[in-house]
Amino acid sequence: MTTAVPTHRDIDLSDRNFWARPHEERDAAFAVLRRENPVPWSRPADSDLLPPEQNLKGFWSLTKHEDIRYASRHPEIFSSAEGITVEDFPVEIRMMSQSFIAMDAPRHTQLRGITLDAFKPRNMLRLQDWIQGHARDLISEISHLGEGDFVDLVSVKLPGRIFGSFFGLPPGELHEKTINAAQRTLGWTDPEVRGDLTAVELFVGAVMDLHETVTTLLPERRANPGDDLLSWMVQAEFDGEKMTDDELKAFFTLLAVAANDTTRHASAHAILAFSQFPDQRDLLVADVEGRVDTAVEEVLRWASPLVHMRRTAVQDVTLRGSEIKAGDKVVLWYSSANRDEDIFEDPFKFDIARNPNPHIAFGGGGPHFCLGAALARTMLRSLLTEVYTRIPDISAPEPRYQVANFINGINSLPATWTPERR
Repeated sequence: MTTAVPTHRDIDLSDRNFWARPHEERDAAFAVLRRENPVPWSRPADSDLLPPEQNLKGFWSLTKHEDIRYASRHPEIFSSAEGITVEDFPVEIRMMSQSFIAMDAPRHTQLRGITLDAFKPRNMLRLQDWIQGHARDLISEISHLGEGDFVDLVSVKLPGRIFGSFFGLPPGELHEKTINAAQRTLGWTDPEVRGDLTAVELFVGAVMDLHETVTTLLPERRANPGDDLLSWMVQAEFDGEKMTDDELKAFFTLLAVAANDTTRHASAHAILAFSQFPDQRDLLVADVEGRVDTAVEEVLRWASPLVHMRRTAVQDVTLRGSEIKAGDKVVLWYSSANRDEDIFEDPFKFDIARNPNPHIAFGGGGPHFCLGAALARTMLRSLLTEVYTRIPDISAPEPRYQVANFINGINSLPATWTPERR
């Protein structure tokens, strides 16, 4: 007896249970959509963020690489100002947490300009030194153990340490509280992360903890600015303007989550992929220095740590025969675009020699292209270099995934390796 092949009508991207299914099934479902109905309409997404009587807006989905690039590069048609997730947050919560990623020009241009001033090249060189040093130190701490949960030992700790240096967080309770908040913020859909809290309670509690960190640190950074990102942000300006305190809090929240959660899960997916495809691990180990850069790009394509971003149409537009109306929600499924058969040869193969590799793990271009792309690549490059030079036979093929439609998360990744001699 054979199982019927699903059609696009059988696929419900709004169903939270869909996002608890194995990744292979979800990837297969998106392949069906790309083939049969690449711009489908869905009912309102299952969500705990709004009361049912307010969660009334369905959404269009973009599943093809070309369409996502088009939407990303035409902000005059596809706005970010109404929110960037398929699930709607209450307006006041969105404003306090999503910063300029949920804004359009002109304010988006101004705040991004201020941020770019802080991200000047000499500052980025300092961050790269921190990243390389932290990766080396962390693998030195765990290399002799021979086994452990890679998420707990490395994936959580490495971005946390980098972020702590990044923002000059003092060691101790404030540092731990801040990193914990950053790493639970996006877990509102996952029962394991959420525990007894509601989705809103989890999210708002984490955001308020992050705001409290900024409130604590701002007076000192204004009086005695140091060599850290918060000091740089306090001093940075664009067209004579600086960020307000509320804008600094929202930006800190955005960056805390981006720097911790997405990079945390990307590092776990890297180890998982090389465990599931040992031929590719052997290829990397044979020439780490020569192959690590293309390996990083393939990990980013394969993992798609950020599953989607959302826009809102501000004018009527037709894509592949679907008539999108002004005011409609439009979801850009990066995870689908990174498996698009029209762009990638053999897209379901993990291939660290893939070239070219025009993945859109950091977005499809345009004004919202990820500011942290270079830093994320540096972190993965540094980590993969340390791991596959020093504990190259690490194996971790059995993940425990998060239930989520925004972040491609891994909660646990038990690993074994030959201990490094001291």
